[in-house]
Amino acid sequence: MDLFSILPWVVAFCAIGGAWWWVRRHTRPTPTPVATVPVAPLPSISDYVLDQVDVGILLLNINGDVVSFNRAATDLLELPPHANGTSLMSLVRDHQFDEFVRHSIAHRERNEMRYAQRSLGRTLQISTCPLSQETNDYTMVMVRDITHISQLERARRDMVASVSHELRTPLASLKLLSETIITNPPPEIAHRMARRISEEVDTLTRLVNDLHDLSRIEAGRIALQMSPHAPLRLIERAIERIQPQADSTHITVSHTVNDDLPAVLVDAGRVDQVFLNLLHNAVKFTPDHGSITIHAQHITFPCDSSITPRPPVDHATGEWVLFCVSDTGVGIEKEHLDRVFERFYKVDQARTRGSGTGLGLAIARHLVEGHGGRIWVVSTVGQGTTFAFTLPTA
Repeated sequence: MDLFSILPWVVAFCAIGGAWWWVRRHTRPTPTPVATVPVAPLPSISDYVLDQVDVGILLLNINGDVVSFNRAATDLLELPPHANGTSLMSLVRDHQFDEFVRHSIAHRERNEMRYAQRSLGRTLQISTCPLSQETNDYTMVMVRDITHISQLERARRDMVASVSHELRTPLASLKLLSETIITNPPPEIAHRMARRISEEVDTLTRLVNDLHDLSRIEAGRIALQMSPHAPLRLIERAIERIQPQADSTHITVSHTVNDDLPAVLVDAGRVDQVFLNLLHNAVKFTPDHGSITIHAQHITFPCDSSITPRPPVDHATGEWVLFCVSDTGVGIEKEHLDRVFERFYKVDQARTRGSGTGLGLAIARHLVEGHGGRIWVVSTVGQGTTFAFTLPTA
């Protein structure tokens, strides 16, 4: 077959292909345009992140005007919603704050200060950091709430001061007594000095033990070993232990407790500690030939108004045994009642028989609350004091 014989077939095939291409091109349906939904622009990642941190951040220009700020700055400094372009002084209205920031802007340096926000009772830490962007100079102001840290530092300083004060007296006494014994005094004087040294060592030992107990209790490192115990047995054991101290001053210690009280679910050793702290306190404040009485009764809280001393209104509901340690001592003035459970707080050292560490009532409060109960005090000057606490029934 030569070329001329297949040429008509090639032309026919090309013509058919071209016709099919033309038909497909001119009969293809026009695509329907899809409606586009406008998408809101995403917020800046940096703005989003800044709003999540709990540190207030403000950006100020060289004139001291606020350029930008985050949510935490709004909360800490109570800024209005539209504070951009406003001077810092008109926002915080505090000359010390404004002067500190302006000094940092003028000298382009990092600075730090503590700012007492008296209107809200907070302590803020203010830090400044210079920034530069192309030809513009800015200053970033960071604001942190350090109120809790300041309170802890204050508590630590008070604790150190109180411990130092409590240690100073017995140590000075030990120093004087030991120097007296070194001079080889007569036997009767040496014996008296040795007895005094023993008493001062007991005072120091009691202080160290109380500090150790209180630190462990407050840190939650004491696990209560709970088991059912009869209230009458707990009270009788406490009276047995305090009796020698009470007999030395002719103080009568008794109880008015029925044997049919329900058992309490407690750590007996720690409840003994509560009773002894309260009884030691009662003996110190009760004159010779006075009396101390322990009473207990079963109550269901909320309880009727006839129960005295009445538990706090926010006491937990349920069944409890109410214990009361009452004395016929000198009483406590009203202004001291809210503070007697504080560490190292002493009402009037001159009115007490013997000195204490000022930690016994604080330890008692922590131990009672560790059992789920509450402890409180009522007193009348010249008539006596009653310490009451509740323990859960078993």
